[in-house]
Amino acid sequence: MHPGRPVSEPIVAGVRRQPGVWIVEDEPAAAELAADLCSSAGLEPTVFSAPDPFLAALRDQAGPRAVILDWRLERELSAALFMATRHRHPRLPVIYWTGSLSTALPAMIREDALTVVVEKGDGAVPFERAIAWAMDAGPKPVER
Repeated sequence: MHPGRPVSEPIVAGVRRQPGVWIVEDEPAAAELAADLCSSAGLEPTVFSAPDPFLAALRDQAGPRAVILDWRLERELSAALFMATRHRHPRLPVIYWTGSLSTALPAMIREDALTVVVEKGDGAVPFERAIAWAMDAGPKPVER
C-alpha cells in the first residue's frame, strides 16, 4: 500500500513510467490487496483511504489510467466520487470493487460503458480481468 506516495511523480527522460491507477478504499487490508494486485499487473497504485484527498487529486492532477472505487466507504457511498470522476475524466475506466452485490449499485454505475463492477467475494480473478480491461480498453468483461 502506498498512502504517502505523491500522486504525481516527475517523468525522467528515457524512463517509461508504469500506468497509474488510483484506489479509493477505506479498509486497510482491502486497500493493500488491491494495490498488490495492481502492482502485480505492472501498474503503479496510489491508495486514498478517504474521499477528500482523492477529490483534491482529481481536481489538481492530470489523472490516472484507471480508478478503483469501493461502493461503501466508512461514512458515505461513493456515488459522488463516481460522478466527480466522470465529470473530470469522462473516458476514464472505473472499476467498482465492492463487498455489496452488484445489483445494489445504481443503474447509472452498472450501465456505464466504462465501468465494471466486481464483487470482492468473487476473488482475485474477476478483479484481475477488470484491471486488464481497464488498461487495454477492450471489450467490457462479463459481469455476474
